[in-house]
Formats: sequence, structure tokens, C-alpha cells
Amino acid sequence: MTEYIRASVGECLPKKNPLERPDYTEAEVQALRAVQRGEADARQQRLLCEYIIRAAGTHDTSYRPQDTHATAFAEGKRWVGTTFIWMLKVAPARTDDDKIAARRSPKSEEQGT
Repeated sequence: MTEYIRASVGECLPKKNPLERPDYTEAEVQALRAVQRGEADARQQRLLCEYIIRAAGTHDTSYRPQDTHATAFAEGKRWVGTTFIWMLKVAPARTDDDKIAARRSPKSEEQGT
């Protein structure tokens, strides 16, 4: 049951078979669970984003020689990762990041805004 859990992110390697579950660390599991509960701190949020990008095979080669179906599946996973990065980095939004940050500032929380 713990065949995919690793001691560090550096030990988490890409899989040849895109259907195989990605390696993960204990901290990544705890980060995901904290996000789901709405209790994740900034470090856990960043860790989870990095895990999603890695688990999707975003920076891996999609091509699987001799297996077009595995190639297509790997490319589908990679598309999820590249879309995630696109949303993080360049997707248009109606509200500027600095305005969102201002809404969360301690000063605005004290004033009840």
C-alpha cells in the first residue's frame, strides 16, 4: 500500500507507464488533506501546486514508443499540468493580483472588509 510513498521529493521519479500512480511524500499527502479542509498554510499550498505539476507529468516526455494509447494518456495528463501552470502564470483574470492581496491584508481584516 505504501509502494509510492517516498522520503523526499528527490526520490519521486516519473513512471514509464502513465497509468501508474505517481510517487509522493508524506508532506504532500498532508498538504492535500489540509487544502481540502481549508486549513493549509502557505508552504502546504505551494507544495501541493508543485506536486500537481509533477504528478501530471508536466515536464516529462509524453511519447511512449510502441504504445499510442499510453502516449495519448500521458499527453492528457501533461495537458492538465500545462493548463494548471497557464492558470497560475498567464490566464487573464478580472481582478488584479495586488487587489486580491489587499483584500486579504491584516489591515482590511481588522476593518471587516
